[in-house]
Amino acid sequence: MKKITLAATVAAIAIVATAYASPYYALHQIKTAVAERNADALASHVDFPALRDSVKTQLQTAMAGSVQAAGGSDNPFAAMGQAIAGAMMGKMVDAMVSPAGVVALVNKSAVSPQAGADDGASASTGDARGKADYSAGYTAWDTFAVRSKDGEKHGALLMKRHGLWGWKLSAIEIAPALAGR
Repeated sequence: MKKITLAATVAAIAIVATAYASPYYALHQIKTAVAERNADALASHVDFPALRDSVKTQLQTAMAGSVQAAGGSDNPFAAMGQAIAGAMMGKMVDAMVSPAGVVALVNKSAVSPQAGADDGASASTGDARGKADYSAGYTAWDTFAVRSKDGEKHGALLMKRHGLWGWKLSAIEIAPALAGR
């Protein structure tokens, strides 16, 4: 009887430990796919509909805020311009946040001559781009966030639980500077 209880306890601890460690493993798989420039492996870790909705919502909120800040609420053409820009932005986000967009992004990073030109400091320090300084951790039972250690000024990647052990990139918190906030 003691052997059965011990085996059940060990099994329960193993299940809880692997469930807790699963987003860290998913993050490792994503980092490996990016390092190997494997777009298919990267795409398998992304929930594209949820990611599109996240990006669209944040950009639309930022655009509405900038129109309000510019005093556009009194101008009838501002609402029309915002609607047209929102429709165009929606199409752009749909094109960029798709499996084909991921493939293009990964392929561009493989051949882009500007990849090292923008980071003059990191190019002189060796492989500083490969050693990102970030923190990762749970924000809720089903949400895992990856943030730069510099704080929220760089945004975050949010992964959502898919099943007990599965995780997919489902949202991006756009940096306030990029979102126009």
